[in-house]
Amino acid sequence: MPRILVVDDEPADLNLIARSLEKADHEVVTAESAKAGLKLLQSKSPAVAVLDVMLPDGNGLDVLKRIRELDERIPVIFVTASGDSATAIEAMKTGALDYLVKPIDVVELRKVVQRALEIHALTDKPIAMNVERAAADAHSIIGRCHAMQEVYKSIGIVAGQNVTVLIRGESGTGKELVARALYQHSNRVQGPFLAVNCAAIPEALLESELFGHERGAFTGADRKRIGKFEQCDGGTLFLDEIGDMSPVLQSKLLRVLQEKTFERVGGNETIKTSVRVIAATNRNLEKMVSEGQFRGDLYYRLNGFTIHLPALRERSGDLELLVDHFRALANQDLDKEVRTVAADAMEVLRTYHWPGNIRELQNVIRQGVLKTTGPVLMADFLPDSIRHKADEAVSPAAHVSNGSLDRLIEERLDGHSSQLYDDIISYAEERLVSRVLSRTNGDKTEASRLLGINPALMRSSAALQLLDLNHLDGDAHLTPLIRPGMTMEEIEKEAIRRALEQSNGSRKDAAETLGISVRTMQRKVKDYELE
Repeated sequence: MPRILVVDDEPADLNLIARSLEKADHEVVTAESAKAGLKLLQSKSPAVAVLDVMLPDGNGLDVLKRIRELDERIPVIFVTASGDSATAIEAMKTGALDYLVKPIDVVELRKVVQRALEIHALTDKPIAMNVERAAADAHSIIGRCHAMQEVYKSIGIVAGQNVTVLIRGESGTGKELVARALYQHSNRVQGPFLAVNCAAIPEALLESELFGHERGAFTGADRKRIGKFEQCDGGTLFLDEIGDMSPVLQSKLLRVLQEKTFERVGGNETIKTSVRVIAATNRNLEKMVSEGQFRGDLYYRLNGFTIHLPALRERSGDLELLVDHFRALANQDLDKEVRTVAADAMEVLRTYHWPGNIRELQNVIRQGVLKTTGPVLMADFLPDSIRHKADEAVSPAAHVSNGSLDRLIEERLDGHSSQLYDDIISYAEERLVSRVLSRTNGDKTEASRLLGINPALMRSSAALQLLDLNHLDGDAHLTPLIRPGMTMEEIEKEAIRRALEQSNGSRKDAAETLGISVRTMQRKVKDYELE
């Protein structure tokens, strides 16, 4: 439950704010002075702070500066009795997220606090990269294919540099996750991270959202507003769908990138800002430039460094990892215990084209987990639209001649694969293990018995579905045998070492356990220096 710190010396206002936030399922801690508020800040570690401008032992601006010294990533919201408070405006320029005028509008308060919590989540949650089978975490970048390895390399190269980055890729490929990873690994990580979807906000409102406005700048502008470029000073601003920005705003954005200055809408004051811009688009900007729809000079400014995100259909080998990841996430969110995905369901997922990419896949797996009543997600639990389109993609001849395997071989040959054998063995093992687990209702021990093989001897990560990956202190033989990144040689060596350990050093017994000859065992012990 998110924790909110509220500091106000007026008991009525303090109680109103606290009650309204508690009703929105937030934990609230309160203080009536700056000193008490700062003490709670250090002991309770709130996600958001709501401060009154005027406090008995100082003003909110002093508290804000102290909060910035302790943790710059905590969003701060001010409340003030005056809509024209110079102190509140100064606080906004110093880094407060927003301010509200008393009497407090409860609906507006909850809306601003929710936005603050989302910002805190963006800046506080580290992005895990190059994850294979991670704990269920919505903030992980999952993938091990060559194309994603190049993405990780690019993030590592440019994250620490103060240059603009343009992230390109189809809709749903995870561009915001990459932007957040760039922020998390940058020198600006102590500053704010804000995201704006340029396609989701009308032009007139987008200008105010980015640059702010003065009171009376347009109809409905009843107070001064601080824009994202001002709020994000010293931090990182992510502009999604930059290709949908109007020509007028393109000009204003170009000036900020070149001169690091701008004016609020309806204002004359020139404001300086230091913001790193990360932009993203799924459109062909080069074509838009040639057709006069996008400024060429802005394109070159944004394109300081480009990261290309591959479509899901181009990420060979990652589908199974992503399915497993989203299954775990859905289990966690929906309080379900779906242990695996059946072979027929995986075949449907492999055949489908995925125009919506990662976002669509996550939605499909979530729906499937929701419908699943047992431990195995079957093809029948997938949305009808997915199953029907997958069926249309497979010709009658393919059904007759083991078309899935044939297609995989052709894809790898066309892609000049240098590990065709491993890919095909992995594909076959994963299908076999999924089908056997489906038959045993997820019972790993029974599945291993039916397969007639020690999972440690399997060549692919399908073995992970059969092994208990929970570390149990005191039971070394139950600790994970296969871990992400291990080579086949490392897996084999570890399996032999454990077999010898369990057999008290008897090579004959260890060989029998692993299903190999004593001579082979002796040779392996020598090769791996296990003597």
